[in-house]
Amino acid sequence: MFIVPDGMGCHAMDLATVVGVVVGTTVMLTLIFLPTVVALCIRKVRWREAFVINLTVGWTVAGWLGAIAWAATGDDAKIKTRFRALSTRKKVLLVLELVFIEAAATGYLVFHHSSHATRLLH
Repeated sequence: MFIVPDGMGCHAMDLATVVGVVVGTTVMLTLIFLPTVVALCIRKVRWREAFVINLTVGWTVAGWLGAIAWAATGDDAKIKTRFRALSTRKKVLLVLELVFIEAAATGYLVFHHSSHATRLLH
């Protein structure tokens, strides 16, 4: 048994629970920082740049997918060239579209799962 502090005092946890928490945390951190791990393994982009991108936009679904695609392909020259060729209006529309998609996905996940949680509590 382990004594673990929480917000209301301390409670006992068995070894299986502690191992589960440690393994779960390790898996989640690995998934969150997968673009950085890919950059370290494939070496098509600098891992420090991938880490910074991962920290700044990797917390969104679209940012994480973009970071992992960039780390895996390393093809940022074509992306930069195509983005620069767009007019300012199209750049703004592209960014707004990405923000809208991210907000819609996040809103769906939050409200969908909160409705399930409410049903379970009542």
